[in-house]
Amino acid sequence: MKHLIKLGLAVSLIAAMPAMAQEESESAWSVSGNITATSDYVFRGISQSSEKIALQPSFNVEHESGFYGYVWASNVDFDTAGDGINVEVDYGLGWNTDVADGVNLDLSAVRYTYPGSNSGFGIDYNEYLATVTLSETWYATVGYTDDYVNSDQEGIYYQVGGGWDIGETGVAFAASAAYYDLSDYAGASYYDFHAGFSKDFGPVNLDLSYFDTASMSEEIAPKDWANARVVLTASFDFDF
Repeated sequence: MKHLIKLGLAVSLIAAMPAMAQEESESAWSVSGNITATSDYVFRGISQSSEKIALQPSFNVEHESGFYGYVWASNVDFDTAGDGINVEVDYGLGWNTDVADGVNLDLSAVRYTYPGSNSGFGIDYNEYLATVTLSETWYATVGYTDDYVNSDQEGIYYQVGGGWDIGETGVAFAASAAYYDLSDYAGASYYDFHAGFSKDFGPVNLDLSYFDTASMSEEIAPKDWANARVVLTASFDFDF
């Protein structure tokens, strides 16, 4: 129940943000939101919800210049006694632009926060990401942090992937492969993989995806949280 209350507070904060967009002309800004329910919150191949269902609201503001901001939240469960952590709230700012024909660049900074963490369990940290997308299909991402989970240690995430429509079926296929260099933090690194299908059913998108990792170390996460798994996700987008 506590995590639902905290998640509700995060949604309230999200709802208060449209005033930012009202300061400019309506044509310059777009404001949207999303509600997602997933059978397991998986981040970079690792369950963040102890393999339980997660509810994830988000709020997004975009400007025609390419600048954007968002707030995203989810319930989490790291199964650590006394940590006090039940909710994750992420804040992001970024800029997206086409730098050449068929080439898109996205630069962003994300603050991962875990409200309610008890003393000694604070793991809030920042990450800086750059993504290049080619022909709206292939992409490559690099994420860097100098303070992974508030440890003062570096982490570098490399990911490549893509997405394709399957004929006229309305079904899309997406896949990715990544390498997370956490050698400074844990003396170890690992790979994660993803492949899945999605389809819109009216305003709701359903996604069925497979996740797995390789070379996982217990110093990074419990291996049963990073084993192969299939995750069902339903999301609903809406505009303000």
